[in-house]
Amino acid sequence: MHSPLDSLPTPPESCPPPEAGPEGKSPRLRTWSSLGTVLFLVLLLAVAVNHIMQEVDFGDVWAYLDALPLYKVLEALGLTALGYVVLTLYDVSALRYLKIRVPYPTTALASFAGYAISNNVGFAVISGAGVRFRIYTEAGLTAADIAKVVVFSTTTFTLGIGFTGSIGVLLGPHPVAAVLALPDTLVQLVAGATLAGLSLVCLLTAITHRPVKLWRWSFQTPSGRIVLAQIIIASVEILISGSALWLLLPQNHGASFFEFIGIYCAALSLGILSHVPGGIGVFETIMLLGLSAQGSAGGVLGALLAFRVVYYVLPLFVAGGMLALYEIRMHKGRVGRLWDRLTGRGPGP
Repeated sequence: MHSPLDSLPTPPESCPPPEAGPEGKSPRLRTWSSLGTVLFLVLLLAVAVNHIMQEVDFGDVWAYLDALPLYKVLEALGLTALGYVVLTLYDVSALRYLKIRVPYPTTALASFAGYAISNNVGFAVISGAGVRFRIYTEAGLTAADIAKVVVFSTTTFTLGIGFTGSIGVLLGPHPVAAVLALPDTLVQLVAGATLAGLSLVCLLTAITHRPVKLWRWSFQTPSGRIVLAQIIIASVEILISGSALWLLLPQNHGASFFEFIGIYCAALSLGILSHVPGGIGVFETIMLLGLSAQGSAGGVLGALLAFRVVYYVLPLFVAGGMLALYEIRMHKGRVGRLWDRLTGRGPGP
């Protein structure tokens, strides 16, 4: 009988973890390192779920969802799934840039689980790196490789949110200007300057290939084509996730789509910079300040709570389940031996 676990990625045989050498890790150290990483991820999941359970009134969430047309809920769920698929391209493009071959199922699991957890826990560089370390080391990547993937992915998101947010503010400046208590023209000038800076980055990376040195480290800058691809991938992902929230908003919120995208990117950025788990409270406050003046504050809050469940909580539980199944699939320790016995793949007691 075909097991659903068989569809989960396993470490490729053609890319085994490197053998321990004089300066490498011993098998025992690798085992303890893997165990510590797993416990760390379980702790992150527990913290994220506990925080959400305390901060979110699920009664209000489900009441608002019950009042929404079913097709809107299904479309938001579909956009959420599509958004996380696009998120996996962050890691795909990073690995391609580093010239490291990893099967897509493995990359997709590391990326999806990493973002699902870091989106809720906060401190994305740390929590997301922990998930990737657990999965990518089994595929043969070194700690340095994984760090480069994390940095590349973070840069991709930064470029994308800078571009998408600037376009939104340039075409619909009022919500962001209202939150900052600044003239619309001034925030449009800042958005225009940001777009000009991004254009300059693309131009410079297209004409120069010299490595950049920071203190004792140096790294090769990506080509202009790669930078442009980063901006496109991240912008598409941000537009998809924003569209999921847009669908859930009440029809009388009064903002155009570009006005909404501008304040959405600002709320995302401030939520990340706050390092509050999932940006919870920070993201909602900025969105309410930017949109409630143009429509119903109660309706906007209900949509934000629904979005929190659809785009954050549900993927978190899915990621937790996938990681648990992945650990079983790895056939390590007592759980792996028990699974072997239950499925008839190992010796009996």
